Amino acid sequence: MNTKINKYKNLCLKSNKLLISKKLTKQTFGNVSQKLDYKYFVIKPSGVNLKNMRSKDMVTVEISTGKKIKSKLRPSSDTETHRILYKNFSKINGIAHAHSTFLTSWAQTGKPIPNLGTTHSDYWRSYIPITDDLSSKEIKKNYELNTGKAIIKLFNKKKLNPESCPGILSKYHGAFAWGSSAEDAVKNLEAMEFIAELAFYTSIIGYKKKVSKYLVDKHFFRKHGKKKYYGQ
Repeated sequence: MNTKINKYKNLCLKSNKLLISKKLTKQTFGNVSQKLDYKYFVIKPSGVNLKNMRSKDMVTVEISTGKKIKSKLRPSSDTETHRILYKNFSKINGIAHAHSTFLTSWAQTGKPIPNLGTTHSDYWRSYIPITDDLSSKEIKKNYELNTGKAIIKLFNKKKLNPESCPGILSKYHGAFAWGSSAEDAVKNLEAMEFIAELAFYTSIIGYKKKVSKYLVDKHFFRKHGKKKYYGQ
């Protein structure tokens, strides 16, 4: 078991450092976690600069209870958001959260990111959705847990699938993405940031009409679903 945990701690560390190398965050504004199995996940510690983190600093957390396992360090302050997502989205194995420039800018507008072209459609068939406002009660008590619950509520309300919608905007906050591993989650977060940047500039330049549904579906389904045939 220790060998397995160390393997996933190394993967989690590597993925957290990717947030810096890919310029998706600054200082401690971001976190990545990796699920070990249906019982546990590992996540970066709270308040430790991403550049200085070590593999042994990663904190193991129990999914069902949120209890940390044999660690002197506190897990990331966003741990409860990660935990509730793992608990409800059983097929995801990694989660990445960051306050990257363009994604956070869109989140701060309170608007979803519209699908304006094929780059977006390679990952999301529709717009990149955004959560609803949290109430003052939800913010005052169990804020991080309620942040995750807002994401789950969004998926239930819009009838979304976390496998075909690999990330969302957390209103006024930032972005969360997920995937088959911690590294895959960072990859999806990086794609989201690029899409957010393209949407920003496209909105400034202006556009007369949105991309056709036929072109959107062509790009989305050639990379997703049973008949996928294309990969970057």
